[in-house]
Amino acid sequence: MATLIIEGDNDQIATVKAFLKSVGISFRTEQDATDYLLSNSSNKTELLDSIKEARDNNTRKIGLDDIWK
Repeated sequence: MATLIIEGDNDQIATVKAFLKSVGISFRTEQDATDYLLSNSSNKTELLDSIKEARDNNTRKIGLDDIWK
């Protein structure tokens, strides 16, 4: 089995999906991680808050030795 990543606009993706179906190739569509997070109100709030904190330089550095403490 091989993995093929295809990017395109909605019409292009629909055309590729139709072709794959016509030749009997199975495929699945995966949701982008950001789209997934934005689809849930509590996750969306956390993500947007984190983005704002990063833009405002409200971050902290954690050393690799301390990351799992």
